[in-house]
Amino acid sequence: MILRPFSSSLFTGQQVYLDRLKHYFSIRNGQGIAPRHFFLIYGLGGVGKTQIALKFAEDVSSKYAFIFWVDATSEGTICNSLKGISSTPEAKRADVDGNPESVLY
Repeated sequence: MILRPFSSSLFTGQQVYLDRLKHYFSIRNGQGIAPRHFFLIYGLGGVGKTQIALKFAEDVSSKYAFIFWVDATSEGTICNSLKGISSTPEAKRADVDGNPESVLY
């Protein structure tokens, strides 16, 4: 499994984006359950998308049991990342097999 890298120690600013992410992922339904959320961070290369994602993951890591880092460089790296997730003890206990569809489900 790919370990999540840490944000750069030089990362500063971008608080408006971090706050937006924190708010979006804190939304709960009436029973206090957070539905599955997706958030797309996009922009030109080198503008800090990865650093924002890494900093967000660091800031909220204590609120979640698991945060998985999926390398989306190519279809192959996505599949390898998902296979890595399927090898966690929790996934094995849930009978998740090694195919990407099973992991996503």
